[in-house]
Amino acid sequence: MRERLGPGAIIAAVALSVGSLALVTFAATWPGRFAALTLTHPFLMGFGKLFLLGTFGELLKFRLSRGHWGCDHVLERAAVWGVYGCWFTLVFPGFSILVNGLVEMRYWPAAVPLLPAWLWIAFSKSLWLNFLGMYAWGMMLSHDYCNHLIRHRWRSWRLEAFAREAQPVFALAFLPKTLLFWIPAQTFTYALPGEWRVFMAALLAVVLGFLLSVGGATSRPARDEPAADSGSRAPRYESGASGLRSDC
Repeated sequence: MRERLGPGAIIAAVALSVGSLALVTFAATWPGRFAALTLTHPFLMGFGKLFLLGTFGELLKFRLSRGHWGCDHVLERAAVWGVYGCWFTLVFPGFSILVNGLVEMRYWPAAVPLLPAWLWIAFSKSLWLNFLGMYAWGMMLSHDYCNHLIRHRWRSWRLEAFAREAQPVFALAFLPKTLLFWIPAQTFTYALPGEWRVFMAALLAVVLGFLLSVGGATSRPARDEPAADSGSRAPRYESGASGLRSDC
């Protein structure tokens, strides 16, 4: 059964969609100004990029999988994405410095056969970010924990309750789908100048959410679900851009 959307949910979805389109248009039309703003106000811009694009990706997944743009507590979810945008602002240069330092100390090769040096270094940074440094796992797991808190209105802090919902789907989604997408995708991201990396990561998250949602929508038949009490309905998880996708 399709949920009825309140006016607040509709307004928030429209505002975030329009804001995301405006952000992408600004970056594409005035790339110099966009880059300058990112360099001058890195955390504010990081917050804004993920506040808009991260939430839009979540709305897009919900639209493709459930047939409408409704998403509960969308502004809370957007605020969480914004905080993660500030985290991204620190993490991308952090892993870049890590790999550069390892190369300088000769703990990591500066080049390998058959690959240009710049491509190998970009791949190395993505590999450390997403796999060797375990950032991607922690980021996705913590983000889904935040979504768990939002769904339960910040009353269910016990990790045991979250673990019952999250496993084992999280590992199955993370390894073959998310991880294998993010290593090559963030290789491209690390090939860009530093001021464009958080923005590109946010765009790629939207792309991954779209691809997985389309794949999930075409692989399972449409069905009507019986109405259930919102307090007793167990959330359903499917693979998505953050490793899991809940009922949003």
